[in-house]
Amino acid sequence: MTKTKKIIGKDNLSHRIKKRDPGAFHELYRTSFLPLQHYAMRYLYDWKQAEDLVQDAFLSLWSRVEKYDEKQPVFYYLLGIVKNNCMNYLRSLDIQYKHQDKIIEAMLFSNIADPEIDQDIHDRLNYILNILPEKQREVLLLHVVEKKKISEIAEQLEIGETTVKTHYKRAMTLLRKNLKFVLFGI
Repeated sequence: MTKTKKIIGKDNLSHRIKKRDPGAFHELYRTSFLPLQHYAMRYLYDWKQAEDLVQDAFLSLWSRVEKYDEKQPVFYYLLGIVKNNCMNYLRSLDIQYKHQDKIIEAMLFSNIADPEIDQDIHDRLNYILNILPEKQREVLLLHVVEKKKISEIAEQLEIGETTVKTHYKRAMTLLRKNLKFVLFGI
């Protein structure tokens, strides 16, 4: 019998969990934490973050055990919570990156003097722009400064739209990585 089947097959564990038996929670935690963390890794590729999200799933089960239907194996219930936690985390990362990109774009290319942005940031920006590969810098400037669409840039540079998107994405990743500490204190 596999480890997962042993975890799922504990029928009385579900009943004990529903009654808030600390021993049942401890047994569930001990036997299923690692498989759940491996499951979270399928989405996150970050061992520490997977650990945190699995911890959150156990906390969620403990604090809202009344929502748990004991007819369903508790392992599958936790699996659902872990998957939702992973999806929410990935969604928040996507939003965070988009938000950071907009801040970087606004700060860098608005041509508005901002007393909060000091010379060090501008120097660092110029340095980063200068180390970008030529095509990435060109695509970035055409898209952000000149407000050209991807299709227009592709036509102008005589390259594919997918290539333009790749150049832009790589340039923004480098900007985000190098300006993250200065802009966001991360």
